[in-house]
Amino acid sequence: MRDLLPFRIHFEDPEIAPLDLDASDAEDARQLAATRRGVPAGAIRKVKIIREIQTSENAE
Repeated sequence: MRDLLPFRIHFEDPEIAPLDLDASDAEDARQLAATRRGVPAGAIRKVKIIREIQTSENAE
């Protein structure tokens, strides 16, 4: 089993909020996001790996 990576999914429709999820690769992230938001995969504008996760401690 491959390690899961954190992804942020952005949608074409600005009314749909970006979605953060963990997946093994970008294609899996795209499919999961489409399923969770109930939209076709074509409604996804971009899939990005979240390189750094900010915490409240880092923000100060």
